[in-house]
Amino acid sequence: MPREQLVLLLASLCYLGGFGYAAWTLRHGQYRPGTWKLGVMAAGAFFQTLFLHWRGQAIGGCPMTNSFELFTFVSWAIVLLYFVVGPAYRLSLLGVFTSPLALIFQSAALLQPEAWQPAVRRTSFGFWPELHAALSLVAYGAFALACTAGIMFLIQDRQLKHHHISPVFRQLPPIHYITRAIRGLILTGTLLLTAGIICAYQMDKRPTEAKLAVVWIVWGLYAGMLAYDYWRGMSARRAAAAAALGFLVPVASLWFVGAH
Repeated sequence: MPREQLVLLLASLCYLGGFGYAAWTLRHGQYRPGTWKLGVMAAGAFFQTLFLHWRGQAIGGCPMTNSFELFTFVSWAIVLLYFVVGPAYRLSLLGVFTSPLALIFQSAALLQPEAWQPAVRRTSFGFWPELHAALSLVAYGAFALACTAGIMFLIQDRQLKHHHISPVFRQLPPIHYITRAIRGLILTGTLLLTAGIICAYQMDKRPTEAKLAVVWIVWGLYAGMLAYDYWRGMSARRAAAAAALGFLVPVASLWFVGAH
C-alpha cells in the first residue's frame, strides 16, 4: 500500500478508535476528559499532516486539486480547529463529536477514485490560488465544527424538554458555552471565507463562474445567519439547528468543486 494511503488509514483508525472508546465510556457514565484522548486525535491530525506534506511535495503545491485532497484537507482543518476552539469555549466533549465528523470526511476522501491514483505534478500554482483554497477550506472546517456544536446543543435541548437525563447529558457543557461556540464559529468561518473570496478575485486566472457562484452561495447562507441574528435576534435553538442543517450546503459545494 502506498505510504500516503497508509497514513490516512492510520488517521481514520485514530478517529474511529477515539470516538468508539469515548462513546462506550459515555454510555456507561464513565467518561472523563483526558490527555490521552486528545493524543489520539492529535495522532490522527499528525498522520494527515504527513499526507498533506508528502502530497504537496509530489504535486508541487498545496494539495487541494481534487475531491480526494479537498475532503482530506477539510477533515484535517476540522481537527486542528477543534484544538483551538475546544479549550477556548470549555468544550472538551466537542472532541467526541468531532472525531466521527473528521472520520466521515476522511473516509469520503479515501472512497474517491483519485485516492488510489498517482499524484500528478502541476506547474500552475500561485500565491493567490493557494491562499484562496486554503482559507476557504479552513472556513469549511469552522462551519463543520459549528454543525457539531449545533448537534450537541440539540441533543441537550431535547433531553431537557423530555426530562430524560442520560449519561451523555451529564457530560455535555452548559448550553451557554455551546451557544457562544456556534456563533463564534459561524463568524470565524464567514470571515475566513470572505478573505478566501477576496483572494479569488486577485488571481490572474479566476475560478470558473460556476465555482465562484457556489462559494458565494455558501457565503450568503452564513452571512445571512449572522445578519438575521444581529438584526432580529436568533434563538439559541434556532441558531443550533441552522448551523447543523446549514452545513449540508458546504458539503454539497465540496462535491461540486471537486468534480469540476
